[in-house]
Amino acid sequence: MSKNNENNYYYQLILSYEVPYNVLDTVDPDRIQARENLYDKLAEMVPEDRYDKFYVKLSMYQRKDTYSFLVTYEAFFMSTRGLPMEQYVEADNLKKEAKKELEHFFNSLDCDFRQVIIKTLL
Repeated sequence: MSKNNENNYYYQLILSYEVPYNVLDTVDPDRIQARENLYDKLAEMVPEDRYDKFYVKLSMYQRKDTYSFLVTYEAFFMSTRGLPMEQYVEADNLKKEAKKELEHFFNSLDCDFRQVIIKTLL
């Protein structure tokens, strides 16, 4: 590892929401457009001039007990410049922006949702 990489930090953002139906798989043109807009915004949210993006994904899982669905956003990236606190604040702002975009998407579909708390073990 070179000295230039000593201050690089890795970030993983995870947001998950429970929804009553599959909001990502649809044939309705308006919902397809809303989904595509969400995909584009989430994919472009992490600036490539400040971070190396390893992945950004949006997944859906169906619960077997309630048959509701979990929509989960994940992003994993490494900062490439900036001070540690500056990097942390920017990563936290990216998570807040992703949350805003997801909740706007659910509201645009008039879909009930609730955020699921995820406990990360490191």
